[in-house]
Amino acid sequence: MTTEIKTFCYNGNPQLIVPADRGEFATLQQWLLSIAAELDMQERIRKHLMICCDEIFTNIASYAYPEGNGSVTVTVEFVSETKSLRVIFSDSGTAFNPLEISEPDTSSALSERKVGGLGMFMVKKMMDSVEYCRQDGKNILTLTKCLEKQDK
Repeated sequence: MTTEIKTFCYNGNPQLIVPADRGEFATLQQWLLSIAAELDMQERIRKHLMICCDEIFTNIASYAYPEGNGSVTVTVEFVSETKSLRVIFSDSGTAFNPLEISEPDTSSALSERKVGGLGMFMVKKMMDSVEYCRQDGKNILTLTKCLEKQDK
């Protein structure tokens, strides 16, 4: 069986490219909501997807380009064989693998915890797969969510 991959288009383009600016998340959010509607995505999965994409986009906008402006490229694919959605974030900012962040200590009191790290912890818990690579001077982070699972 051949795996079919459907790439969603944004205004006729196979990806969305926006400035790495927190205010631009609204554009990505609207596109993801339209894809969720097209796929008749369950509300819980849609909410997890939105939370995770917001976290990743915010991290790129906040940290990837310390010297100035840059852009974020987002590709969204549906993989028919696994009935899963892949959201691929790419930026040419500072090399950074978010999967190397150590997991936060969630057992101690909030006042005793180190600041940071909860966002990626949450993303890893909500998504079925999170993968990173650095290729051709770009950070590429792929979030995968099975659209039929309910356990995450």
